Amino acid sequence: MKNFHFKKRDLFSGPHLLGVLLILAGIFALVSPTFLVVGSSTERVLLVGLGAFIIGLFILFSYSGTTIDFTQNKYKEYVSVGGYKLGQWSPLPTISSIHVIERSAVTSNTPNGISPTLSGKVTHYKVRLISNSEETIFAFEYASKQKAVAAARQLADHLNANLILDIPEVE
Repeated sequence: MKNFHFKKRDLFSGPHLLGVLLILAGIFALVSPTFLVVGSSTERVLLVGLGAFIIGLFILFSYSGTTIDFTQNKYKEYVSVGGYKLGQWSPLPTISSIHVIERSAVTSNTPNGISPTLSGKVTHYKVRLISNSEETIFAFEYASKQKAVAAARQLADHLNANLILDIPEVE
């Protein structure tokens, strides 16, 4: 494999959750005339339903990420909009080590009087690419320990860097 890809996307939080909700609302608006009495015209129902659905798809398929090209030793931090990755290629600094660390935190959503206030412990695994000057060049966050370790091993192999696993019980 000559490239490494990392996408920053979580379908159930932030703007991506809005995209999912708009898609569901658009589908509901399109099928609601079959079981509800609607006072609006068919054109208006189609316009609202398709509009919400298309905007939801646009939001859902927009994300940011990083691509590292191992053969040409360069990287691109990008924003993908509708499948087009907008960003510039830059030379990749020398990476001396790759660290995998585990971070746990208690998270909760803001009480708003409508939705339930949920809280819980969330664990994330960060893959940090460290330069010769001990500076973190990239930090990629994963929800799965196995995916984080696999990505770190792939990066360490292709970049000839030391792999340091600062996590308990690596399978």
